[in-house]
Amino acid sequence: MYSSILSNCSTSTCRICLNKTKEDALNIFNDHEESKEVLSKIYSCFQIKLNSEKNLPNVMCKNCIDELNVAYNFRLKCLTFEERYVDSLKEMKAETEDGDNFDNKTEVHKSEDVPINAIEDNYNIYDHDITSDDTIKIKSETEHNELFNVPLSDAPNKFQCSICHKVLRSKVSLAKHDVCMHQKRKHAGRVTGSGASRLYHCTKCPYHTPHSQTLVNHMHRHDGVRPYQCVCGKSFTQSSSLAAHRKIHSLTTFYTCSTCGKQFKHAFSLKKHLLVHEKGNFNCEICHKTLKTKKSLQDHMHRHYNIRNYNCEDCGDTFVTSSELQSHRLKHSLEKKVECHLCGYRTNTKKSLIVHLKRHTGNKSFKCGSCDLSFYTGGDLRRHRRVHSREKPYPCPACAARFTHSSSLNKHVLNLHHVQYRWADFHPRDGRKIQNK
Repeated sequence: MYSSILSNCSTSTCRICLNKTKEDALNIFNDHEESKEVLSKIYSCFQIKLNSEKNLPNVMCKNCIDELNVAYNFRLKCLTFEERYVDSLKEMKAETEDGDNFDNKTEVHKSEDVPINAIEDNYNIYDHDITSDDTIKIKSETEHNELFNVPLSDAPNKFQCSICHKVLRSKVSLAKHDVCMHQKRKHAGRVTGSGASRLYHCTKCPYHTPHSQTLVNHMHRHDGVRPYQCVCGKSFTQSSSLAAHRKIHSLTTFYTCSTCGKQFKHAFSLKKHLLVHEKGNFNCEICHKTLKTKKSLQDHMHRHYNIRNYNCEDCGDTFVTSSELQSHRLKHSLEKKVECHLCGYRTNTKKSLIVHLKRHTGNKSFKCGSCDLSFYTGGDLRRHRRVHSREKPYPCPACAARFTHSSSLNKHVLNLHHVQYRWADFHPRDGRKIQNK
């Protein structure tokens, strides 16, 4: 019974309005030209493609077809606006010229006291003389185009910028473009496309953008111009970079991690921090360690191959990451800006202050699994574990002795071999690798 109802609806119900159809309804899925035209209009106007499906109506009533034709005709009006507008301007031009010619002929005949009927008889002669004059014709076209800001049909690039070759629609737009882009912003990029597909290309690198102001900011990097300056002395190429930098001087935190409660001043800092709480998806092929970001994996591989791209200008020490270099530079700073609010202890780094505050609170969160001891930092715990494993990774360079800690090795070389020796000075990579295990 249900299938019979659906089969009746497929031929007696309109596919669009669902009203009952009459005999004049059109089957829109047959091979007739009228049906194909209806489907084409629906897709052109609304980007909807109707398909013939089982148990669905396949006819369209006359009212819906009339509404579709109205929408389609309106779409054609929008698409052909420019052509129709140019035609209307040409008609206005012709009417203006006809009126001017008639006034001129009337004045000429009045000055010569010629009868009105003679004016009508000789109208075609004067009209022919005026329109055949090339000078007057060109002048009238030029005045018309300057009046309506429409380029000549035989010169589509009349309003083209000589610097970036962008084509403008009018003389006023060209003058405004020259002032805003090349005089005020000093923009010298190359422009391609038009409308939504317009792109502004950098002339010194492959960079391109759909926004002209973005290219202006980009060009500052090539020119070395940093117009946005902070009170602390730092300058930037973009105003957004300066706004982000100013948050560093503020004590207010704008973003908080919902997992651990840690607060940040920048959104990108919070986004980078959230990766700490995610499960790692990048595996090292050498040691099979799992890392959480592609950048972390790249830095990890640099440690395996001893690639150190960051070096300190003061002491020449090298580092794998820029954050390690920044932390190291604080050691050379004589001014200790970070201060403990409980005892007045001052240090160079915020990390050292966090470890110091743990000693006030007694928070030893790193516990040994082999004994009951606990420690303030992970480095202290790793060094303690060597007591249980009896690992001695620090060999003496002068004899066969080996030691659990580098400080023990340094004392051994000084007391037994009478030489000032520091393991970190000769094996910086190995020393850090042991700490990171």
